[in-house]
Amino acid sequence: MNGVMYLASGAQPHPTAMILHGLPGNEQNLDLAQTMRSAGFNVLTFHYRGSWGSPGTFTLSHGVEDGQAALEFLRDPENVAKFRIDTKRLLIVGHSYGGFVAARVAASHPEILGAALIAPWNLGDDITFLKVPESQLPEVAHKMFDDIEGRLGGTTSLEMAREMLAPGRDWRLETSAPAIRNLPLFVAVAERDAEDCRAASLLAALKRLGAPDVKSVTMSTDHSFSDHRAALQNAILDWLQRSGL
Repeated sequence: MNGVMYLASGAQPHPTAMILHGLPGNEQNLDLAQTMRSAGFNVLTFHYRGSWGSPGTFTLSHGVEDGQAALEFLRDPENVAKFRIDTKRLLIVGHSYGGFVAARVAASHPEILGAALIAPWNLGDDITFLKVPESQLPEVAHKMFDDIEGRLGGTTSLEMAREMLAPGRDWRLETSAPAIRNLPLFVAVAERDAEDCRAASLLAALKRLGAPDVKSVTMSTDHSFSDHRAALQNAILDWLQRSGL
């Protein structure tokens, strides 16, 4: 996978975050990466297999696997020494589809420092829209995934829709809630975003489970936080500071 490591200043081990982009990843949150680097974090950003020139085939499941692989990359002893990584202070940040991936990876690694989810996409909310007659599915899939052409390799909108509809798959964001309930969590949602990216089911599940450390913020902006980029960065830095992370 193609990636970049933003290194914080200083020879000592640093807390390290990885930022997971959305689908297809037009907004990579590199401004956030630089802000977090200035605050003393190393930051890893990368492109999933089959996205933006990374070799391989993109699938929704592969993206989760790639997030797991990136976390293991940050724990590899050679990379720990090379990039001065404090492996006891690893943070996962995800935007949109990346928020879904971040929740799934965090659920498998409750020992991490915490997770920040920015407009996390609840894929499970969209299954209903895809349950149409087979003859209509190509058109519906294209509307749902209308910006992947030229950005994601080895897949089509129709193949992605069929992956979501495949039996035995669980794409609900709230499924991760039991495993992440004890982590420090930051969730940012946008007022002008679609309902499937406003984390309602996840936040409700965390509340039912009595999650002790969840910071949620709502901003009057769109899915990319286009006119609230500085506010988003400041909110994440404030959460990190207040949580002692």
